[in-house]
Amino acid sequence: MVSLSTRTGHRVARNTASLLGGRLIVTAVGLVTLPLVYRHLGSQEFGVWVLLCAVVAVLAIIDLGLGSAMVREVARDDGDSSSRRLHATLALGLVWAVCLTVLATALLTVSWPWVARLLQLSELAGEARRAMLWLLLSLFLGGVELPWRAVLEGTQRHGAAAWIGAGAALVGGVLTVGMLRIGGGLVGLAAVTALASGLRTGLTILTAHRYCPGYTPRVPDIRREDLRVVRGYGLRVQATSASGVVNTELDRFVLSGFFTPATAGHFDLGARLLNLLRLPPGFALLALFPVAVAGAANPGWLNRFYLRTTWRLAVFLAPCTAAVVVAADPLVRLWIGAQVPWAATNLAVLAPAYAVNLVLGAATIVARAEGRPGLETRYVMLSVLLNLGATVPLIWLYGPVGVPLATAAAILLSSGYFLWHFHRSTARPLTPILRILGWTATATAVAAAVGGLVSPHLPDGDGRLGAALAVCCRTGITILVSALLVAGVRLIRPTIAGRAPGPADRAAAQVHPCVDAEIAVRTGAPLTDEVGSR
Repeated sequence: MVSLSTRTGHRVARNTASLLGGRLIVTAVGLVTLPLVYRHLGSQEFGVWVLLCAVVAVLAIIDLGLGSAMVREVARDDGDSSSRRLHATLALGLVWAVCLTVLATALLTVSWPWVARLLQLSELAGEARRAMLWLLLSLFLGGVELPWRAVLEGTQRHGAAAWIGAGAALVGGVLTVGMLRIGGGLVGLAAVTALASGLRTGLTILTAHRYCPGYTPRVPDIRREDLRVVRGYGLRVQATSASGVVNTELDRFVLSGFFTPATAGHFDLGARLLNLLRLPPGFALLALFPVAVAGAANPGWLNRFYLRTTWRLAVFLAPCTAAVVVAADPLVRLWIGAQVPWAATNLAVLAPAYAVNLVLGAATIVARAEGRPGLETRYVMLSVLLNLGATVPLIWLYGPVGVPLATAAAILLSSGYFLWHFHRSTARPLTPILRILGWTATATAVAAAVGGLVSPHLPDGDGRLGAALAVCCRTGITILVSALLVAGVRLIRPTIAGRAPGPADRAAAQVHPCVDAEIAVRTGAPLTDEVGSR
């Protein structure tokens, strides 16, 4: 007989694989279509398109935390669709989608002349306004979809939601290529986006009704007490998500306002390419979260899991980050088919900061597994404040490159604060993590320096073929140097770490399991993988 834990593990693995497969399809569609859009529109019009999409992305994140609240209510319902609160929460999500669209449309209609001047849309302001109306329709359709997507996710049918999104992305990609072939501009691309959103919404509703026919929004079921979902749980989730979107979308508006939409578009290309490169470790963390939750009852195992995951993420990201920094320019040329210096600059500046942030993802999932999500919220808010405070001074000092510099500095400083606060709050020793981060950061810096010095002497050329050759040569030498350095650190780790553990260390390990994990790192002993091995 198959145990409950085995069935749960299979379901998690299946959902993770479906999410990964669906996301890879969506990513591949963007990877193919974005260079076509850039070449068709040109740098200025493409920059305006990026800004319009960023506006919609900011509006879409304003869901008052209802997206997460609806998923939680569905998951807690446990198959009983008769709960009034469940139907009311789903209805709140639907009502908010209508309200948000009406408010956003009215606000943008009234303020559009000011917005156009602020973002320097100039002669493209009229076309951008018409495109914005189509994108607001897409926003509305996405909001209508939200309750039924929450039903699929809350009942752990992530695969269905993922493949619906992938199918809609494929249709949208085909329509985008067709629109570009007939000469469509901003309005045509926005109409295609709305059409793809409508298709995704329709498929999601039909699928949710098929699998869970009883889970539907009922507006008459809404009571005053249901608003506590928004005031309590929802607003905390909203604060975290809103803080995150500031770091990802604010740079585009700042660059357009201080410089030109073309500058914002160029930087957006670098950010999108970096997001593609972040997918593997991001999905690894997604898959590891249920594992951390399963082992959270065993503190000794969880601490070993934390150190082992941090080490493996750091070892993977060290050579990758060095390679991205060194090969930023040919990577952009290989993707876009032309040289876009600001995109390469953004990619090179942000890559190290995002790598540190991903390495600390191990601490994030451990904090969530232990029921401490507030630690993450605090550091995300700090990151936003630092970013806002540093952007304008760095623009004055360094020009456009000051924007990604401010973002990178904010990510690094807030990540450092999170690491310190996490270890302090959970009484974990900080030394083993600092040792891991210190040596992998050194390996990254040395590899990037070596790669940068030898790059001018490596093969390069015009066109995508020359860019591909340059990418292979630069990443090859950089990854080789970084891998040798990291391997050397593993070999000499017992020596560089200091003295061997004595009786006092072993006695301390009986008091706090993380001390035992630190001894393992200090001596090079293996960190066991089995849940509950001790």
